[in-house]
Amino acid sequence: MAWANFRRSLARVHGPAAITWWSWLITLPFALTVMSGQQYVTGGPAAVLAVAGLQHAILGGMLLAGVAVLRVAPARGRALAVLAIYAVIGAARPLLFLEAGGLLGIPVEAGDLAGRIAINVVSLVVVLSLIAIGVDLVREHRGVFRRLRAAQRASEHDAARAAERLQTLRSTAVDGVVAALEAAADAAATNRMQAPEAARLLRAVAEDVVRPASHRVFDDGDPDPAPEPDVLRRREWSAAVIGGMRAAPPLLTAALFSLLVVPYGITLFGTESLLPVAVGLLVLVAANAIIARLPLPRGAAPRLIVLVVLYVATGVVLSIVDTGVLLLIGAVPDSVWFQAVMYPIIALGIAFVASLTTRLRLDQAELETAVQASVAAAARIRADYERERGSLARLLHAGVQSELIAGALALTAAPDADPAQTAERIAEVVDRARTALRGSSPEPEPAGQVRALIDSWSSAIRLHVRVAEGAWDRLGDPARAEAVADTISEGLANAVRHGNGAPVRLELRAGDPNGVRVVIVSGGTLGAREYGAGHPGIGLRQLSERGTVALRERAGRVELAVAIP
Repeated sequence: MAWANFRRSLARVHGPAAITWWSWLITLPFALTVMSGQQYVTGGPAAVLAVAGLQHAILGGMLLAGVAVLRVAPARGRALAVLAIYAVIGAARPLLFLEAGGLLGIPVEAGDLAGRIAINVVSLVVVLSLIAIGVDLVREHRGVFRRLRAAQRASEHDAARAAERLQTLRSTAVDGVVAALEAAADAAATNRMQAPEAARLLRAVAEDVVRPASHRVFDDGDPDPAPEPDVLRRREWSAAVIGGMRAAPPLLTAALFSLLVVPYGITLFGTESLLPVAVGLLVLVAANAIIARLPLPRGAAPRLIVLVVLYVATGVVLSIVDTGVLLLIGAVPDSVWFQAVMYPIIALGIAFVASLTTRLRLDQAELETAVQASVAAAARIRADYERERGSLARLLHAGVQSELIAGALALTAAPDADPAQTAERIAEVVDRARTALRGSSPEPEPAGQVRALIDSWSSAIRLHVRVAEGAWDRLGDPARAEAVADTISEGLANAVRHGNGAPVRLELRAGDPNGVRVVIVSGGTLGAREYGAGHPGIGLRQLSERGTVALRERAGRVELAVAIP
């Protein structure tokens, strides 16, 4: 897993975020402070700031040129092109510093130009690579987080709305009708109605209460559309990411920072600097291993503060140790304390990248599970609603209304019945109607459950559905309908998780000989899918046990087709 994450991280270096405005913006503070080369400038802080600022502005132009180069670079050579651009920018940086001083008329010394070029090449390659990885991870994670969270919220809204409609349906269509029936029975018993008057009362309830209620229930079949999903809040995303940050990998962080220090040390102290670098490497490995084992606070802000304090303390300890080693070998430990500033920055950057890499996959799985659960819950409530609506519409129209009319006809046929018998007969009619309305509804048909699931997904995402002729008829088999429902849930959840936010197309087709073929087409590329070529995900492996699964990419769209027998 660690090696796979490392390979994916390297691929991100030459991805779409290889050079962005973040590459320039994030390096700006270092270019104006610790990496400015202030020791080579004659003048005060204003002179250093002016030279470093002009140098970084010119470097921004080089980054823009690098973007233009990458646009025409062949795909196979993009990785080398990115690294070459980083190296060229690093090598040019000391030269740009000298040129900026000349343009501004500020004296600038060249110093050990070869050593400075080596330092900047190594530093820029490492730093720009980390920035590219971090930016690409942030973009991917925000996209996944936004799409899945939006789908989850929409399905939760759908479930709440369906539950509200179900409650309203029961209170109006059942409770309202039952109350009217019971009021009629009480009126007949209290007022000692004669049969003709009681018959008119039953007809009035049938025409004025039951019939309108049945029409309202029958016509109320299209739930209100879900509102547009909320935009992802930056604070919500930041809290989720920073709250899940972990300590940086001990060995990788120590080795990477030591690699950055080597050119700097050799330039200042020669090969004798390799000893303090080696000692510093051991110090960093030990300190990072301790930090990795420490429990961190749960909150985002406390966790970040603790990590910053721990890495600053590590940088201070490293500077003290390196100072002592240099003094022992007779070297003057100038400029060693820059490590106390640079190490926390590098360590936090690596911790962020490593944590976000892990967080991305955890959040994908967690949010995808939550989305599927939310949609499934919404589908169940929607199915309950549709079942209740259909059952009540039929019951009110063909059952209760007919029962009242039959009762009225019976009373009309016996006009001489005494009021007690009339009240008893009305009570019997009301009791049968009440029992029917209060009784349990039949179980939903398998096809109805699949339809409810599709409707719930349509409320959660932008979904275009096409059902071919004969497909619904083949969902009468519960096992086949369950397999189709599982396929839809898995396929749509993966489309949201790995897609690019474009509308998703769902098709149900009649398969051979009597099965159903489910086709889901979504935006994105197959290489970005966790269940990519040769590495199908758990969900698709489970689906392959119930049907034939085909996954392919066509013109920037990914098509999943599952044939269920």
